Amino acid sequence: MTKRKSYRLETVDTIHRKEDTSIREADASARELLHYENITFQREGQEILRGVYWDVKESENWAVVGLNGSGKSTMLSMIPAIHMPTSGILRVFGKEFGTCYWSSVKERIGFVSASLARFYQTLYKQTVEEIIISGRYHTIGTYCTLTAEDHTSANVLLKDFQLSHRRHHTFGILSTGEQRRTLLGRAVMGDPDLLILDEPCAGLDVKHREAFLTTLVQMSKRGIPFVYVTHQIEEIMPPVTHVAIVAEGQVVQKGPKRDILTDAVLSELYGVAVHVLWRKERPFMIVA
Repeated sequence: MTKRKSYRLETVDTIHRKEDTSIREADASARELLHYENITFQREGQEILRGVYWDVKESENWAVVGLNGSGKSTMLSMIPAIHMPTSGILRVFGKEFGTCYWSSVKERIGFVSASLARFYQTLYKQTVEEIIISGRYHTIGTYCTLTAEDHTSANVLLKDFQLSHRRHHTFGILSTGEQRRTLLGRAVMGDPDLLILDEPCAGLDVKHREAFLTTLVQMSKRGIPFVYVTHQIEEIMPPVTHVAIVAEGQVVQKGPKRDILTDAVLSELYGVAVHVLWRKERPFMIVA
């Protein structure tokens, strides 16, 4: 196996060897959702990812944290095949990339990302209800006769995500926060086995960010495992169980969130002395 380049942040696997036996046994029996093994990615001769090792199991919700340009979004964009690994092994739901029909894997994933902006010309013409329902058919927009069951399921999500009053409004007139909640509803409508949220609160003010995060907590009660990409640790809500730190194209830290989100680790990551405060299982960071 290729030796990973050293980095000053030690992985939590090295630091915390003494784990509870029952926890290890439970983790070992959990179904694998994601497996990254020595994943690299190059674009125009530039190395974006260099030896990524990371695993996600069905009992876990992960936050992926890193500075802008660290490679975290590129890493997650490989799951729906927006980008493809240059080398290494990628498995999703036990299926290895390059050895199977990937569309069948993509249909099991809910994806909310800024990359969906390329579909906004279509989205702007659709109503909120139509966009949410389209998630069931894995399309951008609806192109078939909708059923009573479609509308019933959409009604539940419209209520849960505080969008009932916007049901018949087109996407283009919504606030940015409402648009993000609509796309989250679309992702959940497909009944995914895994939800990928790539910086969904980017560009939102505090009010709309908190509304989205409240919706995410509500969604988590459905039992859908998720991966949340961010560079703002205050967006890491209580349902998150694990955190991966990405720096310079590598996962340099990974493990239970309280083991990772420490003063020492985050001060090293951000290059300034910081202090982490916890409020109701939600972290907040201040400059020390």
